[in-house]
Amino acid sequence: MKQNAPSTSKWLILTLSFIVLLAVMNALLFNVALADISADLSIGPSQVSWILVGYSMIIAIGSMTYGKLADHFSVKRLLLIALGLFIIGSLVGFSKPSYPVVILGRIIQASGGSAFISLAMVTVVRTIQPDRRPAALAMISAAIALAAGVGPLVGGVITNAFGWPYLFLLMVIAVVGIGLVLAVMPKDAGSSSPFHFDFLGAGLLFGVIASILLAVTSNKLLFLLAVVLVVLLKGWLAKAKHPFIDTELFANKTFLRVSSVGFLINVGIMANAFLFPLLLSHKNGLSPFYIGMLMFIGGSSGILSSFTAGKLLPVFGGPRVIYLATVTMIAGFLMLGLLPNSNVFAATIALVLIAMSFSAIQVSLNNLIPQTLRPDQLGVGLGFYNLLNFVGMAFGPAVASRILEATNSYSLIYIGVAILVSLPFLLLQKPSTAQQKAA
Repeated sequence: MKQNAPSTSKWLILTLSFIVLLAVMNALLFNVALADISADLSIGPSQVSWILVGYSMIIAIGSMTYGKLADHFSVKRLLLIALGLFIIGSLVGFSKPSYPVVILGRIIQASGGSAFISLAMVTVVRTIQPDRRPAALAMISAAIALAAGVGPLVGGVITNAFGWPYLFLLMVIAVVGIGLVLAVMPKDAGSSSPFHFDFLGAGLLFGVIASILLAVTSNKLLFLLAVVLVVLLKGWLAKAKHPFIDTELFANKTFLRVSSVGFLINVGIMANAFLFPLLLSHKNGLSPFYIGMLMFIGGSSGILSSFTAGKLLPVFGGPRVIYLATVTMIAGFLMLGLLPNSNVFAATIALVLIAMSFSAIQVSLNNLIPQTLRPDQLGVGLGFYNLLNFVGMAFGPAVASRILEATNSYSLIYIGVAILVSLPFLLLQKPSTAQQKAA
């Protein structure tokens, strides 16, 4: 892709932000309706969590796949295909309100939606001038923050007014994204080099992720299957000519440390996205509409945080911004864990702290990750980074739902999450050359 003129870049960034907003909004849209879905379909917390977990699991593999495809094929064409799949999945999910159809619809949605964030980041890195890149990434992070607020609010309004199946129908709005991509996204021919796809490696990786998640939510014996699949995957990647995961990435310690921060933060944020609506519904008796309103307040606060973090990055550097935001996030989780569950005002303040810190961390990570990769590794590297993020998004609800069923204690889970998200302090202890340059 060629560098765009400023005016073109503006519309391109807005288009990418809209597509990213759809992806994140759809991931969170159903959260406030989980209690209603559970009651209507007569399913428990572990089963209903798969509406979130299954979506995130497919997105994890899909983000890596689209990242690899972006190194060889037209990003514009890939986005159009992904948007088409997203719309088909939305129509399937709306067609019949039954558990199997809902899960199928979410899987098809995810097979398209998994492209949105990964390809948006690839497009920004390839087409936007370096001096404009932090602002572009901040805009995309702001879209993520906006979606985090708007998703639950819209989900609550639609669930109250029409019923949760209409959440699927809403996402047909992705047709607007097709028009925008056709209008403003520059043409790119892709690479002329031969494309090789490691189907076995992709299948083994998917098996590892699925077996671990199923072990957490259903049967602990599946952990044994996960161990076997990990061994097979490791052996296969070592001998495959064109492995699904570039093994050179595992030698890049800086990349792995920074990516691990993203994984941990996403575990925490999605555990909260699953728990918070249930907490307000079960402990406070709030309706989906009021829960959506509170989550809108929390999520929207991340928009300001995204732009603030984008301005702070050149001054303080990514690691320092992450440290400060992590402290704020820990404070938010501890408030939810230690204060009385009936205090809605305190819970909302905690949610604001968590949302603001998450947005700041995301902007910082999105700026740091490309600096840890060679230009020829951008597609697969960003794909792997997003894979870890989405695996974290899947693990959060899966583990939280299992612990909730076993203990019925929201406080215990939130204190555990606070401990988990403190680990970035250890992962970023020794900044690399790339991180020091960012500082």
